[in-house]
Amino acid sequence: MQFVSRSALGAALATLCMPMMAIAQDEPATRISTQIFINASQLDRDGVVTDDEGLAMDLKRTFINVDHRFNERWSAQVTTDVQWLRNSDPTDVWLRHAYLQRSFGKGSWLRIGNAPTPWIAMESQREGFRYVDAGLIARTKMGTPADYGLHGQYSHGDLVYTASVVTGGGFQKPRLGNRADLEARVGWTPLKGVELAAGGYRGTRAQDSGDLPHEHTAQRWNAMASWVGAKTRVGAQYFRAQDWTRITKPGSDDQRGWSAWSSYQFNPQYAVFARYDDTRMSLDIDPRTRERYQQAGVEWKPNKHLRLAMVGKRVEQESAKKKLESHEAGLWAQLAF
Repeated sequence: MQFVSRSALGAALATLCMPMMAIAQDEPATRISTQIFINASQLDRDGVVTDDEGLAMDLKRTFINVDHRFNERWSAQVTTDVQWLRNSDPTDVWLRHAYLQRSFGKGSWLRIGNAPTPWIAMESQREGFRYVDAGLIARTKMGTPADYGLHGQYSHGDLVYTASVVTGGGFQKPRLGNRADLEARVGWTPLKGVELAAGGYRGTRAQDSGDLPHEHTAQRWNAMASWVGAKTRVGAQYFRAQDWTRITKPGSDDQRGWSAWSSYQFNPQYAVFARYDDTRMSLDIDPRTRERYQQAGVEWKPNKHLRLAMVGKRVEQESAKKKLESHEAGLWAQLAF
């Protein structure tokens, strides 16, 4: 049997102690910030009466971020999240992010804990109007924006690789399944402002825990092309999924959808934007299931802390049993400080 030498053991201990030695040498820094998404709007649904119709105010999101930098390599982030939707009580306070990060140069890092997942954070960043509505994958619940696990990113030239090994349960109701889920994304920037991205997800979304049967494995494939210029944003994305909602149910079912968006910044204060989503969430079991989402608005930025937008939305939902249409118009705001 070959034993580890004293010199090798000493080197290993020194490597483990290096982060703590660096923390002692560098001066820590803590930053606290807040983002609030709020809207007041009139919602009407055709052909049906629901409790959420009428004029009301929604507190869509309240993020409180605590970022702590131990040194140039080690940092940590904790983000709380709460929402208060019309005609409902406030939700519990969620722990949206809680992770430790080790940086390895510009754009490369490793995170452990509850951190952003590869695709949803990117789609919100490229579109640029998250406070009005979440992106395609988040809005249709075809993914979760954060999850517990191990997350990594590596940047090299025009390419960036991001992957997460996670529980699959998400940040709102953390739970463990019988196996870990995997999500990955690769992005390519051939020209300034242009990004071409592809990604995928595979796992059981923590739904096969305990005695629940494991009928299927959920899979999702994504593609996106976008351009972010000095005044213009243009982009489109597509997803195709299999058995996303059938993990513990018999019978296979596929889902697919796409989204396109654009915006133009006339000057630092005023911009216009529009978006269209088209999703089909049951291609096999109920092929008539379809949703069309339309959004258009005008944004005003009075200062660096506040964004205001007059927005109109239209959603058409169709299935074998019913057809619904809803309209919403009002004022959306993001307050950041």
